[in-house]
Amino acid sequence: MQRDQSKLGLGSGINSVVSAGATIFRQLKKSRKSSSSGSSTAGVVLLFFLIVLLLGAFISVRWISVASIGSITAIDAKTPNLIEIPTTTLHQSPPPQPPPPKPKPKPKPKPLIIPFSCPGGNQNSTDICPSTPLPRPLSDDASLPTSPSCPDYFRWIHEDLRPWKSTGITQEMVKRARRTANFRLVILDGRAYVEYYRLSFQTRDVFTLWGILQLLRHYPGRVPDLELMFDTVDWPVIMARDYRGGNASAPPPLFRYCGDGSTLDIVFPDWSFWGWAEINIKPWEALKRELKEGNERVRWMDRKPYAYWKGNPAVAATRQDLLKCNVSEAHDWNARLYAQAFRIGLLTYHDELVGLVQRD
Repeated sequence: MQRDQSKLGLGSGINSVVSAGATIFRQLKKSRKSSSSGSSTAGVVLLFFLIVLLLGAFISVRWISVASIGSITAIDAKTPNLIEIPTTTLHQSPPPQPPPPKPKPKPKPKPLIIPFSCPGGNQNSTDICPSTPLPRPLSDDASLPTSPSCPDYFRWIHEDLRPWKSTGITQEMVKRARRTANFRLVILDGRAYVEYYRLSFQTRDVFTLWGILQLLRHYPGRVPDLELMFDTVDWPVIMARDYRGGNASAPPPLFRYCGDGSTLDIVFPDWSFWGWAEINIKPWEALKRELKEGNERVRWMDRKPYAYWKGNPAVAATRQDLLKCNVSEAHDWNARLYAQAFRIGLLTYHDELVGLVQRD
């Protein structure tokens, strides 16, 4: 009991009260022995005083005990637990919710197909292909995505036109490009006019002009009036070295299908994007669908490991080097390379163009 009271800080208070009572009691006992003549009244007063003193000590001890226990409880409540006992609570997971419905994709706009309505060439007396009704402009379709900026490849337009940035393009420059051009194209009020200078190989010029007509049909009223010279031969001819120096004149603006770092020819999309009838190459949209179907028909892992190429090796030294990798009696590099016989159908093509070409 004393050990528990000392823990609560109460032992010293009780001992002091008890010792004080014992001292008073001893004094009363001595006074009774020494003074036999003490009156009974004084004894009663002392006894009453002793009772009151003991009662006050008892109440004080009780008050101290309640206050100490309350303070200890408050301290325990503020003291964090040094060791946290983990508790395990079983939570029942909610049932899986069905995924939100996917938004229905917007239907893609059907591609605008412009038929090739002048297959026999420009052979009538007016030299004008029969016109067809203009379709709805593709640019007015609200479902088409819009872009806040031009595509990255637009920078090549500025690069190709850089030689004329400070001088502009004059009529005299355009006329100088006639030296090697196959035809001259003029667009006026959304209509195309062509002046032929020399024959093009096979139907390169026909499919090139068909591509330009599709541009006019896709974006009616948005193609500005222009005039340009076009060369349908593969290799570029406007050499950059001929137009350098302070006294050099501006180069003639000549369009063709290819170029390189040493020439200034303005590159135009290859005619085969719109078709190459002589070797049975269809327009790109139709050819792309056939390529996709062919890729799905045979898996890549099931195909024979051969590299295949077919073309004209005479137009570039790199193509002639490529033919050295063809199969031979000494080596087989798993390459099958073929030189295209381009002269097939050339005479027929020439006969069809007799009535088409208009010379000065």
